[in-house]
Amino acid sequence: MELDPLSIIAPARVKVLLVPVGRVKQSRFTGFVQRLQSVNVVRLGDVSPDNRPHRKATFSPLAFPEGYILYDLSTSLPPSSHSALAPLELYQEILVVVGLADGNNARLDSGHHERERGEQTDGDDDVSRQSQVRLLVQALETMIDDFPNALVHQLLIFDHEEISLPERIYTVPAPSKSRTTTIKTIMCDLTSRLLAEMATYAKSLQSLHSLDTPRAVNNNGVSANNAGSALPSYISGSANNGSPRPFSPVDDRLKSEKRTTSPAKLPSNLASGDLTPRSRPSSPPNDMRAPPVSFNEGTGPARVATPSQVTNHDRAASRDRMSAAGLSSSVIGERERSRGKGRIGIVIGAMYLLAGRWPDAVKELVQNAATARNNSDYVWHAKAMDYVMVCLLMYAWAGMDFRIPENLFPGTEKPGSSSSKSSKQTNINTLPDTTVSKSTDPETRAASLRNLTSLLPDLASNILNLYARAWTFTDDKLLSLVFSQTAIRYAKLLGAIHRSNSTLDDGALRHIVLNTDLESNRDEAIGTSSYSTKGDIVELLFRGYPELPKEISINAADRTMILAGIASVLSDLGYHRKRALVLKELLMGLLPALVQARKDGAAEMGVHPAASLASLNATVNAFSPENSEGLHDGNEQGMRSFLSYVCQSYGVVPFGFTNEVLVNGSAKTTNKGSEQVPDTDQARIVEAIASRALLQASAKAFGSQELKLDILRSCINVCETLPDLGGALQYSAELLRIGGSGIAPSSDSSDGSPDLGVEEQVRLVNNISRTLSAARQLGIEHPESEYWDDFLVRGIDAINLKSSKTLQSHSKTEMKLATTTTAQARNPFIYNPFLKNRSSVSEEFPLVAMEESLFRVTLQNLYDFDIAVERVALLADGLPFESEPQSTIIGPYRTQTIHLSGRALSRGTLTIHGCSAKIRGCRERKFPTVKEPWALKSDVKGRYLDLARKKHSNARNPDTAKNKTVPSRSGPHLAKLTLDVLGAQPAVILKSVSAPQAAIMLLVGQSKRITVTLQNASSTSTADLLLVSFDDSVVSRRQSALSSQDFSAVELYELELASTHKQSLKWVRDDKDKDPIIDPGKKIDLEIEISGLSDLSNSTIQVDYAHLGIPKEDIKDKFYTRQLVIPLTITVNASIELKDLDILALPDSFPSKQQPWLDQSTAEANDGTKSLQTSPTINHESLLNHTDTPTSSQPRCLLLLDFHNYWSSALTLTIEISDPPSASTPNVHTRRIASGTTERIPITLARIYLSNPYAQIPSINPANKRQFVVSATKHSAEAERTMRESFWYREALLSCLSARWKDESTGRNGEVDLRSLKLSSHMLAALKLPDVDIKMSVTSAESSSPSSTLLSEAEPVDVSKIGPSEYMVPISTFLTLKTDIYNRSSTPIPPLLRLQPTLANQPQNIALDLNKKLLVNGLLQRVLPALEPSERRTVETTFLVLSYGKYEWTASVEEIVPAAAAQRQKEGGRARAATGELDVLSDVGRRIWVAEDPCVVIARDASITTDSSRDTES
Repeated sequence: MELDPLSIIAPARVKVLLVPVGRVKQSRFTGFVQRLQSVNVVRLGDVSPDNRPHRKATFSPLAFPEGYILYDLSTSLPPSSHSALAPLELYQEILVVVGLADGNNARLDSGHHERERGEQTDGDDDVSRQSQVRLLVQALETMIDDFPNALVHQLLIFDHEEISLPERIYTVPAPSKSRTTTIKTIMCDLTSRLLAEMATYAKSLQSLHSLDTPRAVNNNGVSANNAGSALPSYISGSANNGSPRPFSPVDDRLKSEKRTTSPAKLPSNLASGDLTPRSRPSSPPNDMRAPPVSFNEGTGPARVATPSQVTNHDRAASRDRMSAAGLSSSVIGERERSRGKGRIGIVIGAMYLLAGRWPDAVKELVQNAATARNNSDYVWHAKAMDYVMVCLLMYAWAGMDFRIPENLFPGTEKPGSSSSKSSKQTNINTLPDTTVSKSTDPETRAASLRNLTSLLPDLASNILNLYARAWTFTDDKLLSLVFSQTAIRYAKLLGAIHRSNSTLDDGALRHIVLNTDLESNRDEAIGTSSYSTKGDIVELLFRGYPELPKEISINAADRTMILAGIASVLSDLGYHRKRALVLKELLMGLLPALVQARKDGAAEMGVHPAASLASLNATVNAFSPENSEGLHDGNEQGMRSFLSYVCQSYGVVPFGFTNEVLVNGSAKTTNKGSEQVPDTDQARIVEAIASRALLQASAKAFGSQELKLDILRSCINVCETLPDLGGALQYSAELLRIGGSGIAPSSDSSDGSPDLGVEEQVRLVNNISRTLSAARQLGIEHPESEYWDDFLVRGIDAINLKSSKTLQSHSKTEMKLATTTTAQARNPFIYNPFLKNRSSVSEEFPLVAMEESLFRVTLQNLYDFDIAVERVALLADGLPFESEPQSTIIGPYRTQTIHLSGRALSRGTLTIHGCSAKIRGCRERKFPTVKEPWALKSDVKGRYLDLARKKHSNARNPDTAKNKTVPSRSGPHLAKLTLDVLGAQPAVILKSVSAPQAAIMLLVGQSKRITVTLQNASSTSTADLLLVSFDDSVVSRRQSALSSQDFSAVELYELELASTHKQSLKWVRDDKDKDPIIDPGKKIDLEIEISGLSDLSNSTIQVDYAHLGIPKEDIKDKFYTRQLVIPLTITVNASIELKDLDILALPDSFPSKQQPWLDQSTAEANDGTKSLQTSPTINHESLLNHTDTPTSSQPRCLLLLDFHNYWSSALTLTIEISDPPSASTPNVHTRRIASGTTERIPITLARIYLSNPYAQIPSINPANKRQFVVSATKHSAEAERTMRESFWYREALLSCLSARWKDESTGRNGEVDLRSLKLSSHMLAALKLPDVDIKMSVTSAESSSPSSTLLSEAEPVDVSKIGPSEYMVPISTFLTLKTDIYNRSSTPIPPLLRLQPTLANQPQNIALDLNKKLLVNGLLQRVLPALEPSERRTVETTFLVLSYGKYEWTASVEEIVPAAAAQRQKEGGRARAATGELDVLSDVGRRIWVAEDPCVVIARDASITTDSSRDTES
C-alpha cells in the first residue's frame, strides 16, 4: 500500500527506490514489490550491527532495540524540487536503491546442482553462468552510477535458489519455498547496511562548519545551492591515496525519458565487466585528510555541485554560502559557527529519527533547537520542533512512556511566562529525558497522550509562525512547498485526532503511522474536550494554500500535490463543497501546465505542438483506464481516476461508480450460428443498471447543472492536452449524459430535450468521431466510450405474424369442447374455441425451440443528432438463446422501431430483459427495457438533499441516522418479456386440393366432395392432434343472426335448424373413433363434403394441429396448437326453388280414391305464366286413374305447389309424398321443368290432425333449453297460439313432402328446399282437422214412435240422400236428425250441443223465421255428458217440415268448462307456477266447434220425393 507523502510521520520514513533490473514482466515486478512492502517496518532489535570498523558505533541498533525503521518503498523517482530540500528535509532524498531481478530470466543455476552432486559439469554451463553474473554486476554498477546519492545499493534476484554471488547481490526464494521470516531477514540485512552507511555520512556532516537553507528564487523554485542534489557526494576515495571516487552523474538523456510516476528501469543489455562490483571503501582515518570547511567540500551520500560546476548565477543566488578557497576558520564568526553546528546537529537528529533511535533524536533535536532559537535561525528551529513532534508520535505509537520537552511549549522564550495554557498542565524538566521504556501504567500513558494532543494545535501554529518569521526577517526565504507541506501535515494530524473523538488513541496512532483505516468509536465516552474544532483545522489548513507573491513561484507538480493534500483533508472533515472548489482550482491550474508540457515535448521532437503526441505512449497510456495503474500500488491512481474523483465532488456519478460488470461485463449475444450461454445474473444486472440510472438521476438533480457541465468540459480539455484519447471519449460521453434529460419520456412528450445546445451536441459527437479515428490510426484496438443514455430500449414485444406456425393457447376444457369422438356431428351451437377471431389472440404467445421468432424493439434517441447502432441483439436468460444482431440509425429526437429475430435452443421459460447494443464509438453494453414513462420526481420538501453524503456523515450522528427515515425514490420500472418455449412442433403444410385452384361451382341444394392432402414438413415431430373446423359466409351470417334478440321463436328455430342440418362444409371420416396422426414427412387425405347453400360465397378449412406427446385426457393445464387455413372459393348458382304454395280443402263429395296429379291433358299451358293464369278444372277421373291407390275415408286437401327453374338447362323434379306420414314407401313422382319456367303441381293430401298444436316451439340450441326462461316475445296469447299452430302444422306438412332435382345432361343433383313455404290462416284451416268432428244426417222416424206421424194411418215415407250432406224429405212427416260427435283430442270435453235450422239461401232475418214452416220435438241446445277421448256419440233430434222449401241444419259444440280450468280442477286447484312462459291456453275460454258441412234438407211432395229417390237408385 502506498504511503501518504504528506503524513505527519513522513520524516521518520526512509525513502527506498525499487527499480527493475533486466527483463521483468510488469505483473511479476508488482508481486516482488508487494512482498517487500509487506515488511516495510523493521524493529531494531531484529537487526544485526555491521561488523565493519568505524561503522557500528553511531547508529548501532543495539543502542535502542525497541525502535523501528519505517521504509517508504516506492517505484517512482521523487520530484527534483523535493530532493532539493535536503539536508533540511533529508527524508525527501532517496537513501536506498534496490534492484529487482526475475530469477526465471537470470539463468544462474547452470551446473550448480551438478557440482552439489559431485558430477562433472560442462564448461559451457560455467561460461554461461559467469556471463549472467557479470551482467548482474554490470547492472549493479550502472545502478550505482545512475543513483550516486543513495547510501545503499542492492540487487535482489527473486524466485531463485540461494547460490554464491558477489557482494550486494542476493537471491530471494519463491514464496512456496520461503519461510515467514525470509523477506524480513532481507530487510533486516538491508537495514544493517543502511545504518552503517549513515554513520559514515554523519561523520562527514560533523566535519562541516555549516549547512545552507534551501531558498526560493525568482521563477526557479530553488536557489543555487539547491540546483542539483542537496547532499555532498559519498566519500569513496581509496584507502591507499585518499582521493575521492570520481563522480559519475546520471545520464541526462536517461532522466529525460523517465517518468517520475513510473519505475526507473535500468537497461537490460549491459556490457561485460569485472565480476566484483565497485564498492564503497571504509571511511579513511581522520588524519588522512583535513575536514572540509564548508558543505560544498564535504562528502556524504548525496552530492552537490563542486566549485567547478557551480555557475555564476548560482554564486550570485547564494549569498550566504561560504567557499573554502582562501578562507580560514578565523574568518567565520562565532555566531555563524554556532548556527552551523546547530543546523548540522538538527540533521544528525533527523538521521537518528530515520534510524529509529528516537531518544538520541530527541536529545540532538532539543539541544540544537535551542541553539537555532538563540541564533534566530527560524527555519531550522521550526524544523527541529517538527522532528521532535514526530519522535513523540513514534513513542506513542510504539506504546512507550515519554515526556514532552519544555521548549515545545509556547512561551518558553520567556521563563516564567504564563502565556501558554499548555505549560500549566504539566511540570516538565528543563532537559529532555531520553530514557524511555515500555509503558506499564495506562494512566501515565493516557496522560502523556492527552498532553501531546493538547500541545499539537499550538505547536503547529508556532512552527508555521516561525516559517513566516523567517520569510519576513531573514534572508532564508523558505520554499513555499515546505510551508504548505507542513500546514497540510499538521492539518491531517489534527483532523485524524478530531475524527477519533479528539483522542490520540491506538487506532488513531496506527492510522497516523501505518496509514490504516481510521475506526472511530462513537459509543465510548471520551470525557475530553475537543482541542481543535473543524473550523480551526480548516483555518490551519488554508494557511498552506499556495498563494505566495508572484515573484516567488511554485511549479505545477508541487502546486498540484499541495492542492490535492488540502482537498484530502477537507474530504476527511466533511467539507465537500470546499473540497470541490479546491479540486476545481487544481484542475484549472493543471491545464496550463499540461499545455506547456505539450509544447515543450513537441519542441524536443521537432513537431508542431498541435500534432498528436499520443504516439509517444499510445500503447501504454492512451486508452489505459487508469493510466498505467498496474505499475503502481493499489492506492496510486492515474489522471483519469483523479478526474473522476473531481467529477464526483460536483455530483457527476461516473460510469465506473458501479461494478464494472454492469458496464463492461455484458454477455456477448452471439451471432447466428453460435450459441449464447444463458446468464443467470441477467436480472440482477439489469436491476443494478436501473439502480445506477436512479443514482445518476438523483445526482443530476443535486447541485448546479452548470458547474457539472463546466467541470466536464475542463476534463475533456485536460484529456485532449495529455493526450488521453480514452479519457476524451469518456468525458465527452459523460458530458452528453449529464447534459441530457436523464428521463424516459412518453411518446407524445417533449420533456426529454437535453440541456446542451444543438451546436455543442454536434461538436461533442464530432469530437468523439475524431478521437476514434486518431486512435485507429495509432493502431489502438477497440477504442470505445460509454453510451450516454440508459433508456435506449423502450419496449420489446414478440410479434405474432399470424402465420401457419403461430402457436395459440388452449385450455383443457377447450379440448373437450372441440373434439368429436363419436359419429355425431359437432354441435354448431357449442362454442368452438378454435374458430375464435385470430386478431383477438393475446400478444403473449409461446415460442418453439429451434424455430426463429420475431421481436419488435423500440429504441429512443433524445438528442439532436443521429445515433448509429452498429449492433443490437436481444438480452435473454433462462434458456440458451440465439439472437440475430441488426444495425440501424436512430434519427434525432425520436423513437424508432426495429425487428429482431432470435430462436431458443431448448424448451422451458425464456425471459428477455432488454438488449445488448453496440453504438458507434461506444462499447457494447446492456440496456434494460423501460416501457413506462419515468422521470425523477422533484424534491419539493428537500428530503433528498443529503443524497451525496458519505459514509462518515451517518457515523457522525448515529442516533439521528437510525431514527431518520427518508422514503426511497422509485426508479424506473423495468419491463421484461417472459415467454414459454415449447419443444419441437410439427409443421403441417397444404400439399394439394382435388378441386382445381381450390375453386368450386355448385347449384343450390347440390353436394360435392373434395380431397385435401396435408403433409407434415417436420422431420422430427409427429402431429398427434388434428382438429378440423370450418368457417364460411353462411355460418358468419347465421351466428350474427342468432345473437340478435329481434327474431321470433319460429325464425329462431329456422336459423338453428339450418345451422344444425344445413352446414356448408363437413369432414367425412370413415373411422371416426380413431384420431388421425401425421408422422414426420408423411401425408394425410381429408375428405370434405361441400353443400351448396344460397348464401355461400367463400369458405375456409381450418386445421389445428399440435404435438402433445400424451393422451388428450392427460392434459393438465393448457396446450398449444398451430393453425393451417385453407381458403376455398365457392360459387353457388340457383336451381329449382319453391316459389308459391296454396292449400284448398276438398269437400266430402270428393272421390274416395285419390290421384295427386292432374291429367297431363288438363294442363294446357305452354309456359309457366299461362299455367298460373289459367287454372284448369280438376278432372276427378284423371286423379283416380291409379287403381292401386288405397281408399281412405279421411278428409283430404289439395296442395298447389309452384316450382321455378332458375338454372340454364331443364331440370327433372322428383317429389316424394308420404301419405299417410307413417307409410313405409313414399309415392315418388317426377316432372321435368324447362329452364326459366314455373310449374304448378297439384297434390291431394290427407288432412292432418295434431293433438297439441299449441305446444311451445322447441329450441335446438342447448343454451336455450333451460328450466325457467323469461319469454322475450311481444305477441299476445292469441297471436302466440296462431303462430304455434301454424308452426306445428307446417312441420307436419314438411315431414310428408320432399323434393329433389337432377340435371340429366351433367348428372348434377340436389335437394329442393321446401322450408320456404308459409301457411296462411285459410291454408291452415284447409289442412288441419278439428278436435271435435261433427257430422249430421237425416233419417225417417221409426213407426213405433207415438209421434211419428200426424195421421196414424199414413204410410212411412223414405228419405232420399242426394249428396254427402243433402237429403230430400217429404213434408208433414216426422224425421230424425242424427248428430254424430267425435272427440279426436286426448282430453275429455264436456259438450254443449247447439242445433240451428234455417231457411237456405235467405237473408238472416228471413232465414231464422221458421214459424209455421218447421217443428222440432225437443230442445235445440242441450248439455251432453263429457265426451271422452276418441269417443263417438250420436244425438237424435225429431223434427217435422211443414212447408216446402230448402232448409239447412247447422250444429256447434261448446265446451262447458274451459280446458285450463278443467286441468286446474284435475290438479286439485293448484295455480300454475310463474315460469315466465306464455300460457297460451290460460285465456282461451270455452272452445266452440262448428260442423264444417251443414245438413241440407229439401222438403217436397212425397210423390216427388219417391220419384226422386227412385231416380237416384236407378
